[in-house]
Amino acid sequence: MRNIAYYNGEISTLEELKIPVLDRAVYFGDGVYDVAFIDNGHFFALDEHIDRFMSSCRLIEIEPPCSREELEEIFCGLIAKLEGIKSGILYWQASRATANRDHPYPANAKANLLVWIKEKGLPDIKVPLKLMTVPDVRYSLCNIKTINLLPNVIASQRAVEAGCDEAVQIRDGVVTECAHSNISIIKDGVFITHPLDCRILPGIARKHVLALCRELGIPVEEREYGLNELMNADEIIVTSTTKLCSAANVLDGYKVGGKAPELVEKIQDAYLAKVLRETL
Repeated sequence: MRNIAYYNGEISTLEELKIPVLDRAVYFGDGVYDVAFIDNGHFFALDEHIDRFMSSCRLIEIEPPCSREELEEIFCGLIAKLEGIKSGILYWQASRATANRDHPYPANAKANLLVWIKEKGLPDIKVPLKLMTVPDVRYSLCNIKTINLLPNVIASQRAVEAGCDEAVQIRDGVVTECAHSNISIIKDGVFITHPLDCRILPGIARKHVLALCRELGIPVEEREYGLNELMNADEIIVTSTTKLCSAANVLDGYKVGGKAPELVEKIQDAYLAKVLRETL
């Protein structure tokens, strides 16, 4: 098998697994999820991803479908069945319950757990990204990793249609984050990123990059910045579980960044080394 899937104890392939129509994820998107990277058969930063998953459950009042220890046991059991996969993606989600369609929470709700693992190679973080800007029309709970992602889906589609790799979202003149990544800038040797609040997801890759910057002696500022600062930044950095830590060189058709390549390489090399070291 090149992928494996799990739903409430049933194990199959992604193509064969079935989910009940009355799972509230189907008709309300009533659930949360998380994604972790796998290399050499080992998970990267899994504890932090589970922490965020549990926090997302708490914030939308879902009782987690199992303990964190049971989650890890399920994940490890699934990856053990995928012999020969060097690197890949672990995805899991909890939906509130399987119940008749009604907006209020069903009584005695029991959460459903969906998990899948599939093969995916490490991205080439030395290849620069092309970005475009879009209005940030999402609601005000962006710090929760909910499966309600329609605005992100539409923004991603606009990026694909424009030949871009990501869509940068702007709200009230402020750069928040990309459709499925965090975004930061480097200016005059300082790494600048939007502060953690309800407008951005607390990215795991973002967290690790900030820690590495501090270890490397690179000043960090967590503050708001606008489109003008983004366009005129020395470098633009996009971080996520699947993109790791990539620089951008095009924004809305204009050339950007490229003014501090040594600093970008320093951060990228440190991050990639950390991923490889912790997944040996």
